[in-house]
Amino acid sequence: MARDLGAPADLPSDAVAEALLQACEEALDRVLRSADGERETALDLLSADAYVTYAFEAAADDPSRLPALAERAMRRIADRAAPHLTAIERP
Repeated sequence: MARDLGAPADLPSDAVAEALLQACEEALDRVLRSADGERETALDLLSADAYVTYAFEAAADDPSRLPALAERAMRRIADRAAPHLTAIERP
């Protein structure tokens, strides 16, 4: 899997998954910083989705790690989004 991503072949799949989660967070940050969900952020949103998908593909080399990865990914994404959700006006 690591080689498919252009990473060195000896890079552990958990390191690849971690790097991809970090890339997801960075792309998601750009989306969340956008003032009004501009169309320009669509590529960042699609990228965030792809990064997290590839993180799970990398981790699938050892399926027993998937539940922990899912929990970490959900927590990290929620932590990024939470401050922005509290700022949304409610009717």
